[in-house]
Amino acid sequence: MNIALLQNMSIILITAVIVLLIFNKLKLPTMIGLFITGIVLGHAINDTTMISSLSELGVIFLLFIIGLEFSVEKFSAIKRYALIGGVLQVVITTVLITCLGLILGLPINSAIFLGFLVAFSSTAIVMKIMQQRHITHSVQGRVTLGILIFQDIAVILVILLTPLLGGEALEVHSVPMLLVKFIGLALIIFAGAKWFIPLALRDAARTKNRDLFLLLTLFICMGTTFATSLIGIGPELGAFIAGLLISNTEYSHQTLGYIQPFQDVFMSLFFISIGLMVNLHLFLYNIGIIVALTVAILAINFAATLITGIALKLPTKVSISIAILLSQIGEFSFVLAREGMNYGLMTNEFFSIFLGVSILTMSSTPFLEKLTPKIVKAFSRFEYFKVDEDLKTLPEELEEAHEIEDHVILVGLGRNGKHMAQACRQFRIPYRIVDMNPTIVENQQALGLPIIYGKASNESVLKELNITSAQCIVISASTYEETLKTIDAARRLNPDIHIIVRTHYLKNIDEVIEAGADEVIPKEFETSILMFTRIMDYYNKDIDEITDAVNDLRSNNYDAFRTVTSEDISSYLNYKYTDLEIDSLRVSENTHIDDFPFKENSLTVTGVVRGDDTFIDVKSDFKFLEDDLIIFIGHRENINNFFDAI
Repeated sequence: MNIALLQNMSIILITAVIVLLIFNKLKLPTMIGLFITGIVLGHAINDTTMISSLSELGVIFLLFIIGLEFSVEKFSAIKRYALIGGVLQVVITTVLITCLGLILGLPINSAIFLGFLVAFSSTAIVMKIMQQRHITHSVQGRVTLGILIFQDIAVILVILLTPLLGGEALEVHSVPMLLVKFIGLALIIFAGAKWFIPLALRDAARTKNRDLFLLLTLFICMGTTFATSLIGIGPELGAFIAGLLISNTEYSHQTLGYIQPFQDVFMSLFFISIGLMVNLHLFLYNIGIIVALTVAILAINFAATLITGIALKLPTKVSISIAILLSQIGEFSFVLAREGMNYGLMTNEFFSIFLGVSILTMSSTPFLEKLTPKIVKAFSRFEYFKVDEDLKTLPEELEEAHEIEDHVILVGLGRNGKHMAQACRQFRIPYRIVDMNPTIVENQQALGLPIIYGKASNESVLKELNITSAQCIVISASTYEETLKTIDAARRLNPDIHIIVRTHYLKNIDEVIEAGADEVIPKEFETSILMFTRIMDYYNKDIDEITDAVNDLRSNNYDAFRTVTSEDISSYLNYKYTDLEIDSLRVSENTHIDDFPFKENSLTVTGVVRGDDTFIDVKSDFKFLEDDLIIFIGHRENINNFFDAI
């Protein structure tokens, strides 16, 4: 093991912890603390090669997550604003910064390259601010996201153009082969997205093996990135493509939850590595120039984006809000800057100045965003920017996105989950479901049920279920450990949510209550009906309505159990039996248990439903009556042999 690497990483991590603790006390942005950590350690660490290599994984995971969160439907709804707005913002910024570069005496190719560097904003910073301010689904949030998506795609094109700006000649004879490679890649991506990736993820999900699913996800990310690199496409585009391959499957939310910690760690290293590259002596020596350039770039970015908003006929305060959010230089500019260094588009001195300017613009964004109301008020003094209280009429695609709210989240779609979903539909109570069994998810999605795949203890999954606006979460199908994790995650994301839990044992009630649950119902009780009455009571439903619904559930309870398919029952029991399946047999005449070849086929009878009664203690002397429903479990091959034998 490389002891020097361990030493450097230990120094970096402990310094980052101390700095971030101070910044947390002062309520300052974490990102600034990471930059300062790198700057402070710049002279203490000699070899940063390995750290820089690790930090580049942060960019790969960031683009992978952007691809994961990319929705064709959402993008199509705002494509005009994403494409036109993105083109205008990038072109206007590039032109203005190119002019500034020429004024500063830069060669034309370096000036254009500088324009590209400044044109791309920080996806990581902007998305984090929008999530903290809960404006992701607002008008400015959606337009900002559209422009960011365009920038993320455009930056890849600029990486491909960088060698040309650096004086590299385009080899015409290589164009046909390049086209063949691109077409081949496109076909592979299409086939992967259509068949291979969904099937692989589904099979991995069915095993319920977290490590297997995680390793497969990492392979898709790294493998796609490696494959695209082989044909000359940068790893950034490869990572974005890998995310796209998974984005349109039902496994994207769970994948996001698994990858997010990796991205957070490596992005933190990325920002620290940026600080490590800053020459503190050069930074302080040129502090006047750096501050002046920072102000100029913030103003130019703001002006370019404001002009874009006006051209899109957005309300003034919306345009100002977007302009402030996109005013900084982004993390991809550092990747571009390194490429520019390789092709002689930037000198070492100018690279150091650029790093300082970039860090200052990124650090200023959270503070500028808080000043948005004051900036809007200042602009309203000018007649041209007069801000009316009533916003302009917005096109339909930009109207505020109304997400589900005051809804119930059902964790698990077993028998109890199905009964509660049925009752919610009956009383028009909005609900969302999450389940870890891919078979259930696929079947119920096909029937139009609002269900997603994932673990409810995963914050990304809970956010997709819009837990911050939910009234209740009902945890009825989960292991004890997962239940505690789900309670913790739900309570952190929504402190006011009402949490109802089904537990297997009475002894767990106190511990589950202490974990944050509001109500705990042991399995021994009439779980689904009791849970449902609690939900109805929480929504202030009339007692007569509740009574009618409960009676209806009780009367239909066993009929529903008889009509449920073996596949559904098997999927539900897979929470406990990972390699067994369940099936049933209707008895046509009075008979004895030994009249059926259960033992010969290694099958276990788990219960018998007779009218409104259920028998679970089925011994060797048990007698079946006509119309009894026998429930039994075993391996599928043995079950098939059993039916062949009778």
